[in-house]
Amino acid sequence: MQITISHKSTFFCQLLRESLHSRNFDVASYATSGDLSWKQISVVKPDIAIVAFPLENMTGVELVRKIREVGNGTKILFMSQDSLEAKEVDNGLDVEGHVMSTDSMSQFFFALHEIAGGRKYVSPNVEKLLASTITSENSRLDTSVLELLTPREREIMRALSDSCTTPEIAEKFTISKATVNNHRANIMNKLKLKGRNQLLSLAVSLKPYYSISA
Repeated sequence: MQITISHKSTFFCQLLRESLHSRNFDVASYATSGDLSWKQISVVKPDIAIVAFPLENMTGVELVRKIREVGNGTKILFMSQDSLEAKEVDNGLDVEGHVMSTDSMSQFFFALHEIAGGRKYVSPNVEKLLASTITSENSRLDTSVLELLTPREREIMRALSDSCTTPEIAEKFTISKATVNNHRANIMNKLKLKGRNQLLSLAVSLKPYYSISA
């Protein structure tokens, strides 16, 4: 399995490359600029591209969009630096994995293994950060939307409003993480929401009404 690394710091790229090699991952290349990253990914067509935002000459978001336009099958693990970047990635960017630069190395490698196994992954820190940065101007207070949801979907929304992560929700209701993700996808489809940030925003804004609608 070939991997490429895109990050503005040469030190970070070299350090991560050595760490990946020690875990038997094949790092085909690394680059600190968006232009060089794009050139390498176009040639190598790696199984996984690790992209950190920002890069020189091109943002990480722009790089991901270029990769998706070509449709070469490369899976993307995106590393956000702060809440603004995390929200930009969450709002419609097509990536298989999303972690924070503040996540532990073990969390990073767990995300990498999940992606390599064909699963999507968002770290608990990303989910909590998105939940904590919601503002009232993004809130949608139309409580009638709750009538469109099943009792379990309303329970999921209530848990999201309490900043519960996917693993915490799975444990709370004794269901799998995949089932939680399916419920979230169904809710977003029913309510025509784009991205986890909109879902979390709505969940928090409706927090006073879950008991009433039960």
